[in-house]
Amino acid sequence: MKLGKVLLTASFLATSLFASEFISYDKLSKTLKEEAKKSGNYATTEEVKEALTKKDWAVVDVRTMEEWSAASIKGSQRVGREAPEKALENIVLDDDEKFVKPNLIVVCNTASRAALEAQAFRQMGFNTVKIYEINKWIDECNPVVTKYTSGENKEGTKTKFGNYYAEHCKK
Repeated sequence: MKLGKVLLTASFLATSLFASEFISYDKLSKTLKEEAKKSGNYATTEEVKEALTKKDWAVVDVRTMEEWSAASIKGSQRVGREAPEKALENIVLDDDEKFVKPNLIVVCNTASRAALEAQAFRQMGFNTVKIYEINKWIDECNPVVTKYTSGENKEGTKTKFGNYYAEHCKK
């Protein structure tokens, strides 16, 4: 009985110690975004536009398929968060498994998920990994593309495929 109480007390203490070191998602992503801004790894819109035209850069999106389908930056590629490392192989490696795109800009809605994934990508050996939020892209009146059609969504606007802009950008 005493051994059981000792083990129970020990496990409670161990759990308490672990819990005191736990960092919430919000706190961690906020810290990582602040660090990215300080270190110059928070991409600007101009850097994203430039990266889309360069051979040694990839702009990858870690949002869900639904978010990607609703709005994405033309020329970016979705890697999602399920297995981004596997998805990246097809984008950044050649047939000999050598880096052809050693630099990344990681995109999500507010850069929170991007900041978390950027850490893993840096550990994978990428030269430069920056983060970016698609909300900024949209707010600055840059076009997004969508995968939704009026054929699938009968309540839709019946617009044709092409570039879409935020309402405040229409003049």
